[in-house]
Amino acid sequence: MQAVLAKNQLAFGGGARGPQVLPGTYTVKLTVGDKVIEEPVEVKLDPGIKTSIADLQQALNMQLKLRDMQSTMNLSLRFLDSLKDQLKQTQTTMKTLNKEPDKDMMKALEDWIKELETMQDKLAARNEGLGLGGKDQVADDIGNLFFSLDANFGPTPGQRGFFDELQPGYRERMELVNKFLRDTLPQWNEKLKGWAAPTLTTRKPFEL
Repeated sequence: MQAVLAKNQLAFGGGARGPQVLPGTYTVKLTVGDKVIEEPVEVKLDPGIKTSIADLQQALNMQLKLRDMQSTMNLSLRFLDSLKDQLKQTQTTMKTLNKEPDKDMMKALEDWIKELETMQDKLAARNEGLGLGGKDQVADDIGNLFFSLDANFGPTPGQRGFFDELQPGYRERMELVNKFLRDTLPQWNEKLKGWAAPTLTTRKPFEL
């Protein structure tokens, strides 16, 4: 939102990248060491913009939801990447410690790496029916919609529709990740313990 500060208006290079607040009075807090400075700031809508507060609120709500969706998906992809790295390190470690490492274990490690890659592909693949086909990823769709929203206006009917389409595909993919975290990952660690191999990092399922 193009905001006008009640006292001083500062010029910044480039537009804001995150969700922008609605018109109103806010408190800006600056902490430097033990010193805390607080000042009230009034955010006003550009007088030339006639968008209703309800439409502005809808745009803000959508941006916040998209931001959280993208953050959760990115965290899940990074976590799966870390598991792949751990499995590859385990392959190296077990080969170093044993001239003839357990064949079943080595095959399982290779299969698990492929399974993680398949899950990552599923996370990143475009949901069937979402727009045109191609190599665009769900995470990209979420980010593109986020940055296409104009905080000075409410979302267009097309943006609302696309947002409604994105959510089921996102939830489906993240539920796959959560099922893996709840069920599959603990099973893998039990097998690794039986082989006297390093176990994998675990984490709680993601909140959706």
